[in-house]
Amino acid sequence: MTRCVLFLLLCFPPLAIAKESCSGDHAEFLILGDSQTGANWATSYFGNFIQKCLAKKGVSFVSYARGGTQPIHWLSHSGLDHIDTVYRSATEAHTNLGGSLVPVCKKRLDRLIETHRPTQTLLFFGDNLLTASTDEIRSQYRKVIQTLEKAGIRRENCTLLTPTYEMAVATKRNVPSKDLENTIKVIKAIEAEAGTSCRILNGLDLMKESPLLKGETLSREGVEGTSGCFGGAANDNIHYCGKAAQELAEKTCRAITEKTDSL
Repeated sequence: MTRCVLFLLLCFPPLAIAKESCSGDHAEFLILGDSQTGANWATSYFGNFIQKCLAKKGVSFVSYARGGTQPIHWLSHSGLDHIDTVYRSATEAHTNLGGSLVPVCKKRLDRLIETHRPTQTLLFFGDNLLTASTDEIRSQYRKVIQTLEKAGIRRENCTLLTPTYEMAVATKRNVPSKDLENTIKVIKAIEAEAGTSCRILNGLDLMKESPLLKGETLSREGVEGTSGCFGGAANDNIHYCGKAAQELAEKTCRAITEKTDSL
């Protein structure tokens, strides 16, 4: 038995296996997010549409996302490491990498930068911080900025996308904390902490002139060939879907590829 174990360790050293499983190609953009960017249960979310837009533009990118995550879960907190990680690139529209068996290096911002050597980063978080205090939000983004700066990501190559308006529902909003007041709180905290270190794309500003915006909510309109905006999702006010998600993604896509503030 001892000889067998020794043979396996010599032929398949743990570090070699880890290194191989964490290798990756260079990508111009590294995108990180929560379920808005990487949900398994829908094909009409932000992540689906940003992938299509960037792929159409011929941009090299990789996108990693896990539902429920806050920035801290991509820095040091392992509490949601078991959640499925959804991966996208210019050639892969939607790949579920799995949960607990996915190497930690594919769940941490610094390691992903090391692996893919991106020129630019796009981080889209905030809807899982709606009930957090301003101090907690600022603390998490302070650590994000420190990680990006340590990795050599310059201000002009760092973009933080914030939450936007909630979706209209059929009968009852399933996430009471997703409202305009809490969304503004999150955005102000992000801007206060990171506004001098990264470009901020304010989700409310991006969508304030949208024809889909009715009062303080975005109309629920589907995109042909996609799912997850109606049926069981009809009361989901927190996940941007359908034409609303498509518009947010395409405006974000244009902003990060054209390097312009004109949206």
